[in-house]
Amino acid sequence: MNNHLEAVLKEKRSLRQRLLKPMCQENLPIEAIYHRYMVHLLELAVTFIEKLETHIETIRNIPHLDANLKKMSKALAKMDILVTETEELAENILKWREQQKEVSSCIPKILAEENYLHKHIITPPMPCTSKVYVHTINGK
Repeated sequence: MNNHLEAVLKEKRSLRQRLLKPMCQENLPIEAIYHRYMVHLLELAVTFIEKLETHIETIRNIPHLDANLKKMSKALAKMDILVTETEELAENILKWREQQKEVSSCIPKILAEENYLHKHIITPPMPCTSKVYVHTINGK
């Protein structure tokens, strides 16, 4: 055992250099024809690393997929109800618009009839009218 330790101490310098030396080369020799592919590969790696958090979040959400689908189904059902109500409102608005057109087309006829009656001194009895006589007393 002693001999082994002596040998290790003798090779201390070479061992230290071997331990300080990285396990792999710092520069990987790549032929020039592959440089553009390496650039593309590095761009893909950078993009992947940038999107890694999103990918991890997606994987984490997979167990919650059923709950999310149920929520989406409920939201879709609510949207269907709202669409139906909106369509009904649109129909009611169109009916109301038609009624307003009918009323506005009748107004000139009514005015013309009133003018005709006033010109010929025919006044139709007005409902709910009464004559009120006011008597004032001057007191001194």
